[in-house]
Amino acid sequence: MTSATPEPSTTPSDAQLAFVEDFALVLERMGLVRMVGRTVAWLLVCDPPEQTFNQVAEALQASKGSISSSLKTLTTMRWVDKVSKPGDRRDYYSVRPGILPELTRQQSSMYTNLTETTSRGLALFSDPNGRDAARVRDMHDFFVWMGKEMPALLDRWDAEHGSGAK
Repeated sequence: MTSATPEPSTTPSDAQLAFVEDFALVLERMGLVRMVGRTVAWLLVCDPPEQTFNQVAEALQASKGSISSSLKTLTTMRWVDKVSKPGDRRDYYSVRPGILPELTRQQSSMYTNLTETTSRGLALFSDPNGRDAARVRDMHDFFVWMGKEMPALLDRWDAEHGSGAK
């Protein structure tokens, strides 16, 4: 079955486009591809909040290849859900509610790995508390601290905001 309903046109406002670009630049500085940032930013402010592939491409005036790559990246990263609707062959994309605390919780094990690795780095120095080891020690101490603080921080978030999106 194919949906007989044509997709509504999605024309972003100038303010939405400005937000999309600003958000994309922030994520780009964090290491993501700019179009990935644009795509997730659009999905944060679009109406309706579930968009088809073509709606995203039209709104962002981007090639199908770049949108395809961005949506694949975002679904793989679990920032975005891809769903279908009965009787409609189109897929719909939306930002997953509560994704950042969830991902942060899942990734918090990296602090244990980084702590273990920097411990091995400290062992390379004859004096792990000396000046020569300071660079590694600073990172090690930070990772130990983050490993202790992150679970409490996430628990506070859950207590203040609930475990799901509002």
